[in-house]
Amino acid sequence: MKAMLDIAYRGIEVLVGVIFTVIFMLFVIQIGLRYFVGTTWLWAPDLVRLLFVWGVFLGTAVLFHLRAHLTMDYFVAGLSPAPRRWLDIALDIAAAAFFVLLVVKGWEIADKRMRVPFDTWDFPTGYAYAAAPACGALMLVSAVERIVSAFLRPELQKDISND
Repeated sequence: MKAMLDIAYRGIEVLVGVIFTVIFMLFVIQIGLRYFVGTTWLWAPDLVRLLFVWGVFLGTAVLFHLRAHLTMDYFVAGLSPAPRRWLDIALDIAAAAFFVLLVVKGWEIADKRMRVPFDTWDFPTGYAYAAAPACGALMLVSAVERIVSAFLRPELQKDISND
């Protein structure tokens, strides 16, 4: 399961790079059009907004999967390995609960926003809002995989048998 998730998240990581490259290129083209031609694409800022939201949420999912988010580990660093493992599991369970909430409530909000178009083109803003529940689901899968893997690790089995 972990190997499949790693492959999927590598693809998502590449997609995030593509998204931010497209955003950069749109900005460069917009500047060139304004400076040299004296015109601009009215729809470009809305597309940039949509791509940015998806890029940020997908990037967040990748960082969560890789455990690459910034953390404050001042107190955790002083714990011995067994309590640290249990704390990691508790934090993953709390994160999973939050991701369930993000999926459920995010879907409700995205659905309501499907009736509201972007400013300059007739495309529902709900597609931007859909990034929250979609990426919440991705992060939920990673959290569940972490929790299950943690309980299957031999060192945790030893911790449980010692209690």
